[in-house]
Amino acid sequence: MAKIIVAAPPITGELSPLLQLARGLAARGHQITVVTGSRFREDVEKSGLAFVPVTGLADFDDRLFGEDPERMKLAPGPDMLNYDWKHAFVNPLPEQHAVLQQLLEQDPDQYLISNVLWLGAVPTAMGAPGLRPRRWVGVTAVPLALSSDDTTFFGPAPVAPGDDQKAANRAGNAQFAMMMQPTQDRLADVLHSLGATETFPVFVDGVATVPDATAALTVPGFEFERGDAPDSVHLVGILPGRSAPEWEPPSWWAELDGSRPVVVVTQGTLANRDLSELVEPTLTGLADLDVTVVAALGREVDALSIPVPANARVAEFIPFDVLLPKADLYITNGGNGGTQQAIAAGVPVIAAGLTEDKPAVAARVAHHGLGIDLETATPTPEAVAQAAELALKDVEMRDNVRRLAQVYAEHDALGEIERLTLG
Repeated sequence: MAKIIVAAPPITGELSPLLQLARGLAARGHQITVVTGSRFREDVEKSGLAFVPVTGLADFDDRLFGEDPERMKLAPGPDMLNYDWKHAFVNPLPEQHAVLQQLLEQDPDQYLISNVLWLGAVPTAMGAPGLRPRRWVGVTAVPLALSSDDTTFFGPAPVAPGDDQKAANRAGNAQFAMMMQPTQDRLADVLHSLGATETFPVFVDGVATVPDATAALTVPGFEFERGDAPDSVHLVGILPGRSAPEWEPPSWWAELDGSRPVVVVTQGTLANRDLSELVEPTLTGLADLDVTVVAALGREVDALSIPVPANARVAEFIPFDVLLPKADLYITNGGNGGTQQAIAAGVPVIAAGLTEDKPAVAARVAHHGLGIDLETATPTPEAVAQAAELALKDVEMRDNVRRLAQVYAEHDALGEIERLTLG
């Protein structure tokens, strides 16, 4: 048995895989302490895990994050991304560092597994005074942004015939780093204030390379190839979708009997404030197709502003572990976790998203022939219908997905992360 601190920002998409990991490690006999925002106390303690809250700027409510008036003035792109990274990841660092030091002072014989965007262990790694865990493993639940001669965050840079691909990738990575310089500068100021004596690498590189090891929740064939990635970075697969034994199937569940294709559409658990962005265009665009559309809203059904078409079924929540095996196509705003769960279940993907890491997820889907990138967060019903008809008929795309599903099946993410942590 090992004593392991599991830490993540209080952001549902970043925390959920870490909580699932914590439950799995506890089931293997390890003593787990979860560090995150106070609003997740009940979720943690219901799982029988010890809970320690962060304080101050580190203890925010991600449900309100997108409603910040200052953020709402920003267009998707570098300005919004810098705002998000500074406010959600860099500014909370001092309080994260403080709680980690308190836990290590109480018992220095502890390991740390943290979401790579939880930066509380960075100061001491950069020379600041304080205690370090026995070993620190970072876990990334979003696509790798790690600079490489082989790719950028969004895939190999476009080049003309005869141009140097590696040089184009280096230039693309340098341009992305330059766009994110405000985040880099803010992080440098915070680390200096805590006594760090070393310079943190380019932000998107450092979050993956500064921990003793980093586990990326993905597989070769979905992530872009990086022949120059450090040995400390490992592609470990994905954690299985969490089951919900208390969930009861709706009255229409038996209709998903394979008699016609099932198309699942979702905007995830956070980016679902405006269902007219993707769910409603999908319901409208697919209304005349010979498919059954299942909309998993992640919120109350009354939030829909349009009538539900005759071929559609709508629910607030359906566990993916029971829904995806019945699906023939998955339409998403590009959340990394749901997208990879779909592919692991053998389901092609249509992705439509422009914020956070969603364009990078969509780029991977398109690059590897696993689905279609609509290159917008607000597609028209006609665009969704055209893409759906294309994807449902594309045999090569479905074969690509099936092959990659086998790769996912060969990985045991929980076991690989346990091994990286304990050696």
